[in-house]
Amino acid sequence: MKNISKVLAVLLLIVMMVMFVGCTPYVEEAGVYECYEIKIGGSNAMYQFDYYRIILYADGTCIVWSKGVKQEGFYRAKATFSIRNNKIKIVSKQGFTRATEIYDYIDGEIIMNATVGSTTVYAKFARITAE
Repeated sequence: MKNISKVLAVLLLIVMMVMFVGCTPYVEEAGVYECYEIKIGGSNAMYQFDYYRIILYADGTCIVWSKGVKQEGFYRAKATFSIRNNKIKIVSKQGFTRATEIYDYIDGEIIMNATVGSTTVYAKFARITAE
């Protein structure tokens, strides 16, 4: 009976370890990424932001957080992300609206190269701290 209890305890420990490891697939990528270059329509736009950050958590959740110069408030959205084949996919949801954005994730940086309407937005984010 004692041997069965020991075996069950070891199996339970293994299951818990597997669950914990599976819940944090992005330990290496997790951290605060700060925008250090942004161009809107080809022109430098860094002066328009107090900050623009993407915070990646090891569990696959993230926060996009920005504040414009002369803005009283800030923008903050919770989302999920996944990284595969040098691409990061960020999915946010507000109410019934769901937005999916796909950017490059190369050498530990997030590189946004998108077109919003007729305007191009290019931004680079470098990891400044690990989470």
